[in-house]
Amino acid sequence: MMKKRGPVPIGNVVADLLSRRGLGRPQAATEIEKIWSEVVGDAISPMTRCGKINRQQLNVIVTNSTIMQELVFRKQEIVEAFNKKAEGNLIKDIRFRVGRSPSP
Repeated sequence: MMKKRGPVPIGNVVADLLSRRGLGRPQAATEIEKIWSEVVGDAISPMTRCGKINRQQLNVIVTNSTIMQELVFRKQEIVEAFNKKAEGNLIKDIRFRVGRSPSP
């Protein structure tokens, strides 16, 4: 027998819908950065800066094209390790671009 539910606040409905579509913000920026650092290691992490996760795509700024090429070669491995550490399928892809050096 199903229980009848009362009205649900619209904010809860929207948040649930966004989360299901991968548009929600499941992890704080600092948590994303922490997971990223653990996955890529201490040698590469200082030369990168994570952006936001948008539609299951992690945006990452790198200091130079050499580092970007290394990360592109390891992309699938990084995606799998990132999701394992995050305990969920947060990302399906990573977009790298060369930009300014990360702030210390």
